[in-house]
Amino acid sequence: MDDTRAIATAPHPVIEVAPANFTTRMPRFASISPDGKQVLFETLGKLWVKPAAGGTARALASKADGVALFPTWSRDGRRIAFVQWTDNGLGEIITADANGANRRKITSQPGHYARPSFSPDGQTIVFEKRSGGGLTDEAWSENPGVYSVPVNGGTPRLVARDLGSPQFGADNDRIFMTGSQDGKLQLISASRDGEARRVHAQGELISEFSVSPDGRFMAFRQNYEAYVAPLMPGGQAVDIGADSSALPVTRASKGGADYLGWSGNGAQLHWSMGPQLYTAQSSALFPSSPPAEGAKGFVQPASGVSLAMTVPAARHEGTLVLSGARILTMAGDAAGVIDDGVIVIKGDRIAAIGKRGEVTIPAGARMVDATGRTIMPGLVDAHAHGAQGTGDLIPQQNWSMIQNLALGTTTLHDPSSSASMIFAAAERQQAGTLLAPRIFSTGEIIYGAKSPSVYAEINSYEDALAHVRRIKAQGGYSVKNYNQPRREQRQQVVRAAAAENMLVVAEGGSLFGMDMALVADGNSTLEHNVPLEYFYEDVLQFFSKSQTNYTPTLVVTYGGLAGDPYWRQATDVWTNPLMVHTPPSQLLADNARRVKAPEWAFVDDDNAREAKKLADRGVKVSIGAHGQQAGIGAHWELWSFVRGGMSPVEALRAGTIAPAQSLGMDRDIGSLEVGKLADLLVLTADPSADIRNSDDIAQVMLGGRLYDARTMNEVESGTAQRLPYWWE
Repeated sequence: MDDTRAIATAPHPVIEVAPANFTTRMPRFASISPDGKQVLFETLGKLWVKPAAGGTARALASKADGVALFPTWSRDGRRIAFVQWTDNGLGEIITADANGANRRKITSQPGHYARPSFSPDGQTIVFEKRSGGGLTDEAWSENPGVYSVPVNGGTPRLVARDLGSPQFGADNDRIFMTGSQDGKLQLISASRDGEARRVHAQGELISEFSVSPDGRFMAFRQNYEAYVAPLMPGGQAVDIGADSSALPVTRASKGGADYLGWSGNGAQLHWSMGPQLYTAQSSALFPSSPPAEGAKGFVQPASGVSLAMTVPAARHEGTLVLSGARILTMAGDAAGVIDDGVIVIKGDRIAAIGKRGEVTIPAGARMVDATGRTIMPGLVDAHAHGAQGTGDLIPQQNWSMIQNLALGTTTLHDPSSSASMIFAAAERQQAGTLLAPRIFSTGEIIYGAKSPSVYAEINSYEDALAHVRRIKAQGGYSVKNYNQPRREQRQQVVRAAAAENMLVVAEGGSLFGMDMALVADGNSTLEHNVPLEYFYEDVLQFFSKSQTNYTPTLVVTYGGLAGDPYWRQATDVWTNPLMVHTPPSQLLADNARRVKAPEWAFVDDDNAREAKKLADRGVKVSIGAHGQQAGIGAHWELWSFVRGGMSPVEALRAGTIAPAQSLGMDRDIGSLEVGKLADLLVLTADPSADIRNSDDIAQVMLGGRLYDARTMNEVESGTAQRLPYWWE
């Protein structure tokens, strides 16, 4: 039967992968001095201070190593406190003069510290003590909670084990904190010893509370926006929210709000969104008298002070020549094989490529003999996940990112992450202070299910546009269209992304009807597999005539056991010589005990088979390792594609040029061609002959810098050394 279906145009912007200079868009922890004249914030792991009215930021004096974070002011503006972190030494709470001089460590033990805050009289600091593990050393993790310590140092005193976000109002003897009960975030105060608790407010969609220094107001964050309400004395929990009727509530922000804070003893509320710092006067939020007839109420500020900085990207300098290898360029429609090839790299890009004798070698170039090796482009993981940090702490180095890079992923796109961490990590990677693949992300998903941390309410196109612009302001080039319950909401996200020239990646949650609607509505990509055992001609024609690309994430396919359990049971992951960048205890825990099932129970190959049908019809089909096992997961994707019927070359294209094209990055990455970035892998065996050779990696090059895959120390192109891991 013949039929027709309308398909919307999908946005596919061109993304510049590695500009020579970049502008920071994720300053964090913006804290205003009590007199409202200066703002203290973190960018690229360092603390900066800048006039709140605008001007030039200057770096505060700090240790040469480590990262500084969670800055805060004393109430008199003379002192600051912050957390200084090194991966091997862990954290310490530091106080200093307002200019960063006269530093003093006030914690006697290392720890996982966060959120220091001065008491009104400046004599006490309260803070969070957290647990480590995962990305950081788990040492000194016992007895987490809220603690207090004298400002001159001493033995910390436990205030509460079950609460966080400590802060003061007007009283030195009561500490405000947040906790959770019955799915609601609560604002709680307690005496200095943690007793005499009072619940002041609670809300099921609230993700943050901030108490004004005079104790009159509380700001809270809901649906990514800042709201303000009077602070009740407590004793009986008041349900609060954006539409609260229990208390008067004023919406302070428009377009998103992070890092709520106060100045002028509560006279001003501040927040940041992306690089902009915004301010609202408390007197305007809650005027003392009714407005004149016909006068408007509070109008959210439309402009702020920029905390952005334009900085040079870290770029390799010099000329390097790799010669004698078999080169799989991935240019054109096949592997683009060059035997006995030569690649000339100048700076961070490929200057020439071809057969030996046909390429001019620049004078003075450093020669690297790659005879007997195979060279291919770096892998592009189109659907990566993985922590960039924990609770706004981004460590000096992230073993998970290094593991990905060591096993050949040179660019990743994460379609669900924490904006405050992944965009800040991306900036540090660009600046050369974080060893990692190139990082791109949607930040938080534009999520329709009611979850306090990521719920994005959409009742109109304007709502969708606001969420898209918020993510763009923070550093995103793409947005994740996920679980909005009504189709018109999802369509509004697509059109808003198109209006802002951003990719919109979508997930159908194993619902075939939703998947087809996402294709019809013009999403840039469809993430996760379409839940069908077989794609028949109707689906194949429909999908292939759209502009939607496909990332089936074979490691986590719907409909049966996926690629992740298949490859864990089929291989001894912990014996892979390149998996040395994962904590050994975690590597064994994840892989030594494995699911065993008959071959027919696994469906990664079935879903790969159907994805190949789409690839054969021109759909850009990409690998997406989903963060299942850092490093090797991308290879599981390649291997499962071959299990499903792709040739090794077709699978390699799904791991390189296809995702680069799908993400709009193929001008810079995805194949080895003149003018493109020198992101490549040097292998000891040829994966185009046997796809299982894809992880036989000797060296990884990122932007002209060559790293030994086992040590991740720079070789040939420089002498940079990886920092020691905390378990070494």
